[in-house]
Amino acid sequence: MPTAITKPTRAIGIFAATLSALSIGVASTASAATTSTGPAFIAWGPVAVTPTLGTDVKYSDNIYLQEDDTTESWIFVARPEVNFKAQDRENIYQFDYKGEAGWYQEDSTNDRNDYFDNTFSADAYILPAERWTLTGFASFAMLHEDRGTGLTEGEIGRLLSKPVRYDQTDFGGGLEYGSGIGRLELTVGYMDREYQNFRDFTRTRDLEQWGFGATFFYPIAPKTDLLLDYTYDDFHYPNAFEDRPALDSKQQSLQGGVTWEISPNLESRAQIGYVDKDFNDPGRQDWDGIGWSLSLQIQPREQDTIKITGERAPEETSLQGDFVNKETLTIDWEHIWSDRFSTTVSPTGSREKYEGSFDNRDDDIYNFAIVGNYTFRRWCILFIEYNYNDRNSNADTLSYNENVFKLGVDLSL
Repeated sequence: MPTAITKPTRAIGIFAATLSALSIGVASTASAATTSTGPAFIAWGPVAVTPTLGTDVKYSDNIYLQEDDTTESWIFVARPEVNFKAQDRENIYQFDYKGEAGWYQEDSTNDRNDYFDNTFSADAYILPAERWTLTGFASFAMLHEDRGTGLTEGEIGRLLSKPVRYDQTDFGGGLEYGSGIGRLELTVGYMDREYQNFRDFTRTRDLEQWGFGATFFYPIAPKTDLLLDYTYDDFHYPNAFEDRPALDSKQQSLQGGVTWEISPNLESRAQIGYVDKDFNDPGRQDWDGIGWSLSLQIQPREQDTIKITGERAPEETSLQGDFVNKETLTIDWEHIWSDRFSTTVSPTGSREKYEGSFDNRDDDIYNFAIVGNYTFRRWCILFIEYNYNDRNSNADTLSYNENVFKLGVDLSL
């Protein structure tokens, strides 16, 4: 046990020292600005710098997500973040760094489960003229897949010497124009994901995706709009299977719906329509059908906020079949007990059908989370969390359940 605790304690100290050094270095030419709520920032000329640090201690009774012969472990996590923000009149520019490092007590001597993720991102919000809005984003991330998820479902998740890692690049933007007739939103984006280890079996899952979308909003009441939404996505796997049909496909969706606002910052949206997925290789089965999405926000009382989100849409498969026909529904209920303490309860139910899989794989997935947040000080938020994860699959060795307990703190200036 001492070895397992020493590593994360030393590393968390390094992260805290790094953030402190950054704060002191910037503060030598600027002064800190505090707020009544939320993290304080350091004014460095025209840039506001906001460093934060989160630390967690977790316990999982099934870290490899196995059906039988499960493995438990304590997990120590550090989450350093830095945000740089500049504003020119109504134009906003941001750069963010987010890191997450995890150390497992299980097999701590050879670090076979440990990870260190890094994400660098930038975005811009620009108002070039009245009625026009431009947005842009770009990010580069070095990430890992948790054992038993993604490419390591089932037994393979326990056998690999290290977690599967991948690099992902995203960039894109949007254009919005509004007039008395309505509002038009145009978006475009590109994503490139390349796996970094175990290339013998991960290379075929490298993915390039690009797409665009257009949504037109037509007002029918002061706070209610009808909408018509079109999206197009192109999926390309550059390292195709040698003995199986390629997974490259094109996917289109045309949906209609409505948006409405019940109060400031509480906007709901519901839409339904037609989705078509066509594979480039005739060896894969095309699909078309009904797709829908829902984001419903309700505030029955001032201290309660309920958000219901759901979706039915095709999703790229990780291992089996042509694609995943996925339906999911989540309820988030936040209750504010006092100025310092709040709780959030979040049940989620999903069904995933792996279309074209050899065993007609069908998964029912249930997740339940409850989180309690206590604001000890403006700069110090304590939280305690419990998660229950359950998957019932008709595929061999892919069913599991997991209990996760977490205690953590979020620190800022």
